[in-house]
Amino acid sequence: MGKQPIIEREICMLKKHLIFMPLFCVFILPRLLGATVSCLVIETGQPTGGPKSQYSTTWENNLMDVFFDTGHIVTNARMIRLEQKPAENFPGAAEIDYQEARANGMEYFLIAIIEQNQTVCLRLFNTSSQEMIKEQVYTYIKPKSVKEETDNIKRTISLIAAQLR
Repeated sequence: MGKQPIIEREICMLKKHLIFMPLFCVFILPRLLGATVSCLVIETGQPTGGPKSQYSTTWENNLMDVFFDTGHIVTNARMIRLEQKPAENFPGAAEIDYQEARANGMEYFLIAIIEQNQTVCLRLFNTSSQEMIKEQVYTYIKPKSVKEETDNIKRTISLIAAQLR
């Protein structure tokens, strides 16, 4: 007779958990998980045979850091070099990397076009439709220090990262 109330209490608790779990999975869990982003750096105006510039490396590293620090899952594709800035919003040279990102389940594809004059154009695309979600342009202004330049770069990248769910 003493065991009956304990079993009823456990069943009641189980029912509460069964009601709470779906609500948690639908409303809370998606907000805790970050988006998946694949980044591609495109250098323009550089000789095709040389190593990537230090400026491009700085941007690539900061892209990875900012997206990771804001809770997103981020990968990077190999860097591409083009003779000049592409005229179209989505450069044809990025198509292979875009398709690879899409096939690997990435939600977003970010292209960072770094021009020789150090202007950087960040373009964020949705991988399900190849629709451009946001474009952010960074124009290099001689900073007082390396830290100031890094902070400016991170601030620009953060404007793009804020667009992700």
